[in-house]
Amino acid sequence: MTLTELNAPLQPLGIAAPIDIEAEAADRRVRLAQQVAAVRRRSRLIHLLRRLLPGLIIALGLFNVGWIVAQTIINSMNVYNGNLNEIRYTNPRYYGQGSNGDRYTISGLEAVRKGMNATTISLKAPSMEFKSSDVENPTRVSAANGVFDQTTNKFTLTGHVVIAAGGSDFVLRTEQAVVDMDKSIVYGDKHVDGNGSAGHIVGESFLVSDNGHSLDIKGRGDTKAWATITEQ
Repeated sequence: MTLTELNAPLQPLGIAAPIDIEAEAADRRVRLAQQVAAVRRRSRLIHLLRRLLPGLIIALGLFNVGWIVAQTIINSMNVYNGNLNEIRYTNPRYYGQGSNGDRYTISGLEAVRKGMNATTISLKAPSMEFKSSDVENPTRVSAANGVFDQTTNKFTLTGHVVIAAGGSDFVLRTEQAVVDMDKSIVYGDKHVDGNGSAGHIVGESFLVSDNGHSLDIKGRGDTKAWATITEQ
């Protein structure tokens, strides 16, 4: 078509696709239903929280009140009197003398007495030494823990026990030992390992007496082996 052909009919550009009005309406209804469902879920959650939160706050308050009442009752019954009556000493040191005249000293990092009338004292990292007046080197015993019984005058040591016999150069290692202060002896029925100038000794029970001059090491089991070493 030229500029002079103004009255010529227009040519069609193409056929437009028909619009599916029903499908579009259905899609809008689906989206609207989803939005309504989401709003309803949020509404139900908010409604539930509004009902639960006051109840939780009340329950927490009742729990706190109950706990305070329970603590008051427990304290009134003196359940913790044992702890309140504990007497603790830092770097304690005790001096004494056995019935045989030998003097001893007990020390440690901390001592605990369970009440004023208690006859036992627990010690952490205890160390003890005792000797008679005619002995130059005392017998020394150290351990991780110890319990001193004032009634029996015995000292029980447990955990990494090391015994240095004053009358000899033997050093014994075991897990438990008992010191009888009245007799100035150290004994035990646990596995013991000893070293000294006379050699190496292994046994299942031991007795250190005579100010460390006498060491009695015995075995246990089928071999029935035992050894006694006495320094002259």
